[in-house]
Amino acid sequence: MAKTIKQAKYKELGEKIIDAILQQQYLVGDLLPTEKELCQTHNISRYTAREALRYVQTAGLVDRRQGSGSRVLRNKLPNKINQFIHSVQDLLNFGEQTRFEIESCELQNITAEQAETYAIAATIPFIKLAGVRLESHNKKPICYSVINQFKFDQSILPDISNKKKVLYAFVDAMKQVPIGRVEQSFSATIIPNDLCDKLGVPMYSAAMLIIRRYIGKDNTLLLIAENIYPASRYTYSNVLEQS
Repeated sequence: MAKTIKQAKYKELGEKIIDAILQQQYLVGDLLPTEKELCQTHNISRYTAREALRYVQTAGLVDRRQGSGSRVLRNKLPNKINQFIHSVQDLLNFGEQTRFEIESCELQNITAEQAETYAIAATIPFIKLAGVRLESHNKKPICYSVINQFKFDQSILPDISNKKKVLYAFVDAMKQVPIGRVEQSFSATIIPNDLCDKLGVPMYSAAMLIIRRYIGKDNTLLLIAENIYPASRYTYSNVLEQS
């Protein structure tokens, strides 16, 4: 029997709130219900309420500030995705709140060029997943992702052609392996011609390439993710405070 994943409660509630904002049941400047109010009206835990509001924030519709609540910024989904990533958990949440449509899945060995770029041994095998990441709400392409997974269950190899099974195994592995740190690099680039149609952009479009190395608490390399975002779809916000 094929494995199915039921949509998490926080996503269901998050989608309902997004629909309410898009239908202008909440206007720009309005405050959304608090976590406590959502718990009472929907009979959910504080965690589910918090993640639902975070889900709406990821869609770019509200501004959340501690002590001030969640205030509606706009009644239309923004063209750009703003990644509110300030921790490893924020990064994992963003991955869970988007949809990954896998195009290919295969076992590979690191090439000499990759070994030099990533500073790892060229003999290391890895599972490569590649595909388009989409917004959960309107299924609009966000980026093209290539995930090179170095820490994986060997038993999955006979079913390497089963993309969904490999993805489920990957998600399970990420939940079980403790992540120590994520190393990030950002660089400007041009979207390869073969990805333009998949991302819905013209040829020679500018893009942001983000490479992330996930390192375990035991200092082992877990995976390397390469994400290429059309410039028209990506913005990154951060706040630096005086120490």
